[in-house]
Amino acid sequence: MDASNHGSETPTVTEQDEQPTAVVTGTVAMTGLREFFDRAFGDLAQAMADGAFEPSGPPLAVYHGVPAETVHLEVGFPVRGRVDAHGPVVAGRLPACRVVTSVHRGDYDDLGRSWQHLAEWADRQELSLGDRMWEVYVTEPKPGDDPVDMVTELHWALRP
Repeated sequence: MDASNHGSETPTVTEQDEQPTAVVTGTVAMTGLREFFDRAFGDLAQAMADGAFEPSGPPLAVYHGVPAETVHLEVGFPVRGRVDAHGPVVAGRLPACRVVTSVHRGDYDDLGRSWQHLAEWADRQELSLGDRMWEVYVTEPKPGDDPVDMVTELHWALRP
């Protein structure tokens, strides 16, 4: 299947440096993801406004394990400096590791197909995928935006 058919680009293998984060964690039913994201980003915005952390990049979601009916995840931001716990907002981190990376262009509803494309590509390259994957939301959705214009980086840690 051609990458252009589902909004993702040809994957690459890169090195990820350790990255501290400020996150809200949870184990959520897939049907409750949107509500979890909305609540988490509200909590993160309040923590930022109160000076609990300073973001150093766009928002992200880290998935611990491949999502099924439920998923354990962290929603937040990469940070520079320290993170002061603030309600449900806590310090986290992305570990240094090798990752398979791709870019998804388009609606969030199509992310599953881009993740599948990434997994299939890794399999063809004989790369062993780990149990941590994350999305970086390069474009922030705003009311009235066309979902076709959304850009999301996909990162999947490789087993050491």
